[in-house]
Amino acid sequence: MHHERWDHIVMVPGIFKEFATEINAEIAKNVSKSLLERNREFAKKMKARNRPIDEIVEDTGLTKEEVEAL
Repeated sequence: MHHERWDHIVMVPGIFKEFATEINAEIAKNVSKSLLERNREFAKKMKARNRPIDEIVEDTGLTKEEVEAL
């Protein structure tokens, strides 16, 4: 099936690179968000086990304020 608007032959050169940049940026944002959520869960567990705040900060990369707020 040919669709003039989306056919690879008629697309503007470089458009795939533009889309790839947008997609990669979105993936990076989602990965960062997932890692932050994972680190928060890890910090909650460490805090529940009465680990020192400074150790939690060092191990998770969260700030002292973020850890204390958990």
